[in-house]
Amino acid sequence: MYLSKANKAEFGAVYEDMQRQFPYVELKAKETFLTLSRRTDYHIWLAKQKTDTGVQTVGYMLVWLDAHSRVLWLDFIAVLRPYHGKGLGGRMLRLLQAKYPACKGCFLELEKADPKDEKALRRTAFYTRKGAFALNIRYFCPQPHKPSVEMDLYFLPFHTGLCHLPDHAVLGAVRQAYRTLHARMPQAQKMLRYIAPLFRPEKA
Repeated sequence: MYLSKANKAEFGAVYEDMQRQFPYVELKAKETFLTLSRRTDYHIWLAKQKTDTGVQTVGYMLVWLDAHSRVLWLDFIAVLRPYHGKGLGGRMLRLLQAKYPACKGCFLELEKADPKDEKALRRTAFYTRKGAFALNIRYFCPQPHKPSVEMDLYFLPFHTGLCHLPDHAVLGAVRQAYRTLHARMPQAQKMLRYIAPLFRPEKA
């Protein structure tokens, strides 16, 4: 498997799959993604693998590179449905790490844990198995079609030994993401004031 940057025509097929695999309320307009992709720091990667009949696209990742902080934001990731259950998601994350060797890791916006939501639990378990850890922050993700949603913010380190990020570094990265990824979201700047470190009681 390898990663290849998507062109405009290829992203058309990606967006069609995103409409099938992601809730409508989470998706930005297609033109918004295309506008982002014209930036040098927003990348749409296709995961491809060779077969007996040629090369097949098996998944995709949309990421924003915060070069100043040397971190990524994983905007969307998906394996195409015919290839689910084959361990490709983990391989795609390893390829992503190899593409950005200077990066500390990537931020992940995950649904808050709910014992009744099996898919959300599996998704969180997948990333924690890969080494992701929850950040000490109350986080809201702007949505294009409904009010902002409170989510859990995680960080997936690309290098061993990194198991903590200072609150000020996380807040700085969030502000940058809001100015870039979520710039067109309604009330995005208003929601920034509600994002803050979680209270941690003093140890006895």
